[in-house]
Amino acid sequence: MTASLAVWPLAFFTSIFLFDAPIRSAVDEVSRLGMAFTIWLYPLYLFPLIILWFRLSKRMGAAWLFCFCPVIPIAVFSFFMALGSSEYAESKPEGYDPSTYRRLSGAYAVDVNHVYFGNEILKGADPSSFRVLGERHAADSRHVWCAGDSIPGADPSTFVASDSCSSPDISLELTHDAHDYYCGSNPLNVADMGSFKRIGGSWAIDRWKVYYLGLVARIGKDTVAIGDYHTFRELNSFYAADDKYVYYMNEIVEGADPSTFAVLKEDLHYGQDKYRLYYHAHASALRSLDGIRHKGMERGLVETFHTDGRTVYNPELMAMPAGTDFNTIHRVERYRDWYVDKNRVYYENRLLPGASPKSFRIFPSHYVFADDVSNNNRSADYSQDGSRVYYRDSLLSGADAASFVCGYDFVESQPFAFDRNRYYQGRPNPALEALRQEKCRLISR
Repeated sequence: MTASLAVWPLAFFTSIFLFDAPIRSAVDEVSRLGMAFTIWLYPLYLFPLIILWFRLSKRMGAAWLFCFCPVIPIAVFSFFMALGSSEYAESKPEGYDPSTYRRLSGAYAVDVNHVYFGNEILKGADPSSFRVLGERHAADSRHVWCAGDSIPGADPSTFVASDSCSSPDISLELTHDAHDYYCGSNPLNVADMGSFKRIGGSWAIDRWKVYYLGLVARIGKDTVAIGDYHTFRELNSFYAADDKYVYYMNEIVEGADPSTFAVLKEDLHYGQDKYRLYYHAHASALRSLDGIRHKGMERGLVETFHTDGRTVYNPELMAMPAGTDFNTIHRVERYRDWYVDKNRVYYENRLLPGASPKSFRIFPSHYVFADDVSNNNRSADYSQDGSRVYYRDSLLSGADAASFVCGYDFVESQPFAFDRNRYYQGRPNPALEALRQEKCRLISR
């Protein structure tokens, strides 16, 4: 027991993480403090405990009793840990009915009056018929729910939920009822249920349509007609092909030859067939990466410029305007589509009128939340050159660069841009007006 003091500093440091998660209730707080103090005070009570237990075992004439001395701190710690894991430590919804409240799963609970997702009332849910179908799914007599969201059109009487998925991204999980399939809370609007099947991690097909299920897909809205149902195959998480077409996400790659198309090993978003190179679903004038000069290849194709000696091509394989300087061109900000060389500024492959490389910069992108605003990213649409403001490659006439602010409002789910004079994108609301008047809390995430 004395030797255990050697590992006590490590246990002390580890115990700090007991308070990482939010406190759920008073019982939860007492449990965490009990576990923490059992560890923190160990050097203070260790030797008195040894002496006390030695005397006790000697007085009772049972030397074996001393063997239980090390169990005492373990038992105390285990008691507080069990208490913190019990239902008594759970946080309860405001206004819940204690006599009928019960938790159905980690996400859902119910009492006589309401159904709860987390500690929020699940509006429209019927507590008398509510049942859990899986870790994320539940149903009542009229609706099916996924992670607290109602699934439009889902039939609770025939709905089948499976919370297991081969993909590490749970948004790719598929469920179904008798007439449609669903990805999360989004209906796929399947054309033919009988022939529907999953292909790989990001695709599904039936005899009429291709359904892309990736993170940036508009599930159930952006579908394309299938070329050949029997030969459809996944190439990676962004490209697929059959005997007639090549697909990039929810688009057909026009003109691509499916028999020779392959994804470039350097990047998942680039492909090549016997005719040309492709970026996303767009064909390039370049036939191959071989035999041409590259700049920035060590940082990956997404940062690489190319030239065949006559034309410069940007990382999206677009031909740049005549006069682009290959030796000095570079991307202004990673993942943004502005480029500069020693003389000019470009958006994608178009010149910004009058912009100077020396004074050009991209505006910060403000992310507006209910309680705060962060600005640690760069805008994808708005930039500045001195007193001029640009939207992509166009001059934003009349905009005041000194007071211009842009970003995304997560409260209203809308992009916005404004200056002291007017709104250029989005619409006013209290959160944006607080930002406009510099009365909100600005943080870095």
